[in-house]
Amino acid sequence: MTVEAEGPERRFEFDDLKGSVAQAAVDGDPGAGFEETLRRLLDPGSALRSLHWGRSYLYEARWRPAGREAGTAVVVKQFRHDDLRARLRRRRRGTRARLSFRAARRLRRLGVSTPEPVLYAESNTIDGPAWYVCHLVPEALELRYVLRALNAGAASEQFPGIHGPTLLRRVGALAAELHRHGVWFRDLTSGNVLLAEPATDAELFLVDLNRARFRRRLSTSQRLRDLSRMPVLRPEDRAEYLAGYRPGGLPALQRLWFEACHHGFRLKLGSKRGARRGLRRLADLLLPRRRAHPHIPEAERGASATERTVWDPLTDQPHQQATRGQRLGVRLRDVGHHARPLLRSAVPLLLSVAEARRARRVLDRAPAPVRFSGLGVAVGPGSAPVASLAGAIDDLGVDTVLLRFHLWQGVDSELLELARTLRGGERPVDLVFQFCQDRSLVRDPGLWRRRVEEAAAALAPCGRRFLIGQAPNRSKWGVWRPGDYWSLLAAGAGAVRAECPDACLLAPAVIDFEPHATAALIHSGSAAGRFDVLASQLYVDRRGAPENRQLGFDLAGKLAVLRSLARRAPDCTSGRSWVTEFNWPLAEGPHAPAGRDVAVDEDAQASYLVRYALEALGSGLAERVYWWQLAAAGYGLLDPRGDGLRQRPAYLALRQLQRELAGAEVLRLRMPSGLRGYRALREGREIRIVWAPGGSGCSYRPQGELRAVRDRDGRELERVPAVLGGAPVYVECETGGPSAGT
Repeated sequence: MTVEAEGPERRFEFDDLKGSVAQAAVDGDPGAGFEETLRRLLDPGSALRSLHWGRSYLYEARWRPAGREAGTAVVVKQFRHDDLRARLRRRRRGTRARLSFRAARRLRRLGVSTPEPVLYAESNTIDGPAWYVCHLVPEALELRYVLRALNAGAASEQFPGIHGPTLLRRVGALAAELHRHGVWFRDLTSGNVLLAEPATDAELFLVDLNRARFRRRLSTSQRLRDLSRMPVLRPEDRAEYLAGYRPGGLPALQRLWFEACHHGFRLKLGSKRGARRGLRRLADLLLPRRRAHPHIPEAERGASATERTVWDPLTDQPHQQATRGQRLGVRLRDVGHHARPLLRSAVPLLLSVAEARRARRVLDRAPAPVRFSGLGVAVGPGSAPVASLAGAIDDLGVDTVLLRFHLWQGVDSELLELARTLRGGERPVDLVFQFCQDRSLVRDPGLWRRRVEEAAAALAPCGRRFLIGQAPNRSKWGVWRPGDYWSLLAAGAGAVRAECPDACLLAPAVIDFEPHATAALIHSGSAAGRFDVLASQLYVDRRGAPENRQLGFDLAGKLAVLRSLARRAPDCTSGRSWVTEFNWPLAEGPHAPAGRDVAVDEDAQASYLVRYALEALGSGLAERVYWWQLAAAGYGLLDPRGDGLRQRPAYLALRQLQRELAGAEVLRLRMPSGLRGYRALREGREIRIVWAPGGSGCSYRPQGELRAVRDRDGRELERVPAVLGGAPVYVECETGGPSAGT
C-alpha cells in the first residue's frame, strides 16, 4: 500500500482498490492491518443491518482500525457501475463514492451538517463497484416519512414531537444556506435529509451528496429546480417551505416558475417508474444478466447457458447468470423432454384441481377439528454455532427439524454434530435430512450416488427421513430436464435404502406453486422413482399475505391441490403431503433471497408466519410445514450478524404459537367478513386466534368470559384490541363457548 499525506486525508492503493481515508479515522500511518480492516468493512457480509436497498446499497457496519479497542458505527454506501451510463459518468467525473467524499468535506467546511466522512474506495476496473463510508447518525429519521405524514394530514398523530410548519421552514432555510454558498445540490429530496431525532429542532443532515455541484453563484433556474424536488404536496405546506427559503416567500413570477418545476418533476418521476420496468424486462430477456450485487462472481468465461450458475454465499443459494433468452433457448431445444411428462400428468392434474376446489368449499362450509402438530424449522450449513442452534430449537419447542446438506461440499461436519446433539437430547426431535445437488452432481450421477451413500451412512443413526434433491423446477439448481431429476432420485433413493432399509423418502421439493411441474415430476412411470411423501417448497412471497390468491387458489386451495396430487400420483406411495420450506424474505439487500419488490419488514414476516402455519396445519391439508431457516441474515428467525443471535419478531411469534397450540385440537372458525380465526382446545383451555387479513379496520367481540388476551409474541394485553390488524391475537376463553361467528 502506498500512503501519502493530502491535507486531512491519506491516500491508499492496493492491487484492485484505491481511495482515501480521513486522517481522523486512522491513527497515523494506517499500517499493515488496514487492508484487512478495509476489505472486511466493504464486504456486504459484514453488514449489521440494511439501511437502504435500491440502485445503491447502504448498510450499517463497524469501523475498527488496528490499534483501536472501540469501534465506530458507520454507514457503507455501495455504488455499482454495471450499465453503460454509469461507466461513462465514472470516466467523466470519477466514481460517485469519490464525489460523495469530496462533497462531504467541502460541506462540513462550509458549516453545513452532513455525517462525518470516513473514507472512499473504488475498484480499479471501470465496471467495478465503489464505496463511500461515513459516520452513522444513530437515531436518524428520514424527512420523507414526516412529509408523507404531512401530505396525508396525519403528521400530528404519527410524529407528535414535530411541528410541521416550523420544520418546513427549517428545511427551506437549509436550502437557502446551500444556495448562498453556491451549492447546487441537484437531489434535494426528502430522502436525502435526515433528522437527528423526531423533534422539530433536531439537527438536519444532508446525505447522498454525489450529484452536488459547487459554483460561485447559482442561477434562478438552478435554485428553483433544486427547491422543486422536495415532495411538499399541500399548498399551505409549500408556502411554509418557501417562506423558510425566503422571508415572505418567492416573488410571483418565481413562484409560478417553482410550481411548474414542482409539478413537472412529479410527472417525470411517475413516468420514469413505468418506463424503467419495461426496459428492465426487455434487457433481462436480451442482454447478459447483471449481477444482482457486486459480491456475486461472474460465470466462467465461455460457459454454456446450462453452466452459467454461480454460488451466492449471502443468500445461501445459486445465482443464475444466464439470461431469460438463453434459458428459453435451452427449454425450446428440450421441448420433447418436457412435453412427455406434462402430457402424461395432464389428466391427473385436472382431476386434482377439481377435487381440490371441492375440498376447499367443504373446508369453508364444514371445517373439521385437526390435531395441531408438525410445525418445524430448517437449518442450513454454516448458519450459526451448533450449541446456539440446539439451544434455540429447544427454546422454540419444535419437535421436527430439517437439516439441509449441500452434497457438492460433502457432509457438513457441523450439521452432522447438530443432528447427533438433537437426537441425543432430553427432548426427542424428529429429523429430516435434505440432500441438495448442484450442476456438477447432476452431470456426474456416480459422484452424486457416492456423496449420498456417504451422507446416509453418517446420518442413518440419527433419523430415517431423507429428502432427495432441491428445487428441480429451477435451473439454477442444475436440473434442466425432468429426466435429470429422476436420475438423481433413483440414484439417491437406492443409496439411502442401502444404508437405511426402512427409510422414509421425500421428493421432489418443487419450489413455489407450480402444480404442472409437480404433476410432471411425480408421474415418472418408473419404479425407481417411487417415494413416500410429497415434499413442496410452497412460497407465497410474490403474493404477499398467505391468504392472497395465485392461479385462483389461496394457501388452503394450493395445499388441497398438492394433497390431491400426492394421493393420485403413482410415484407417491403414501399420498402424504408436507411443506418442507417456506418463508418471507426481508428487505436486507444482498442477504435477501428474493427481489426488493417482494420483501417485507420483520413485523409482517412474523404475522405471515403464524397465519401460514395456522392455515396449513389447522386446515389439515398439510401434515408438516418447515420454516427456512432458523438463522440467516435475510430471512431467518434469528439474525446471526453482530454479537450473538438476535431474535427477530418471527422467532417470538413461532415460539408463542408452539406454546399456545402444540398438541391442541384446532378448528377453523366461521368468522364475520374481514376476519379469520381458529379455536384450539388444549388441557381444558379454549384459545381463539383471530386476525384481519386485510391489515386493519375490523373489530372482534368474543362472547363469554375472557381469561386472558395475548398478542402474537406472547405479551399480555388488558383487553382484545378495539381494531384487529394483521398480527394474530390469542384470546383465552371459558371452555364451551360458541365455536363459530364469534
